[in-house]
Amino acid sequence: MPRRGQRGEDIAADFLENNGHKIITRNYHCHRGEIDIISIDDDYVVFTEVKQRGKNSYLQPEEAITYSKKKRLINCAERWFMENEYTGGARIDVIAISDGEIRHYMNALHSDGY
Repeated sequence: MPRRGQRGEDIAADFLENNGHKIITRNYHCHRGEIDIISIDDDYVVFTEVKQRGKNSYLQPEEAITYSKKKRLINCAERWFMENEYTGGARIDVIAISDGEIRHYMNALHSDGY
């Protein structure tokens, strides 16, 4: 049985690949949390959080990203850097999916882009 959120992550991965990203890994876990998709976009490693909501949801997907979730994403990205000895640029993106619409917020956590 697919885990919860799998369909949204599949949609997001396809979206990223169609927009020039090379997917490195999906569902990266560490003791600090999880990152849905890690990809390369030009000279950046991109850590992407995917949120999906159905049409009956009263919240937009973006609203589900709390302060504690942001901290876990950042901590997990830092762990990935340590494990991979990566020294290039990086950003954290958010992909929100609702009612068939995909919204991609680049560098979302740095700029509070949503």
